[in-house]
Amino acid sequence: MRQGADGGDPPDSGNGNGGKPGAGPLTPRELSVLTLVADGRTNRQVGSELFISEKTVSVHLSRVMAKLGAASRTEAVNLAYTRGLLTPPAVPRSG
Repeated sequence: MRQGADGGDPPDSGNGNGGKPGAGPLTPRELSVLTLVADGRTNRQVGSELFISEKTVSVHLSRVMAKLGAASRTEAVNLAYTRGLLTPPAVPRSG
């Protein structure tokens, strides 16, 4: 476990989880990545759109999955919708 410089708890990372991995809300960047994944984009497409590497996208997704307790990107998206972290797109009405 990581410790702060004084040997105590690690400093708060500012993401609302007290510096603890796997806890707390998603960061704005994680939400951006997850939103694009929910739209069906690949890691490469997400990276291109957000101007980050494909590997960085993968790291963000891994953290999202850990925080949500998901085993796959599909499950992460589903859990995010279920928990109100993502809003489903509006369905056009025919008529």
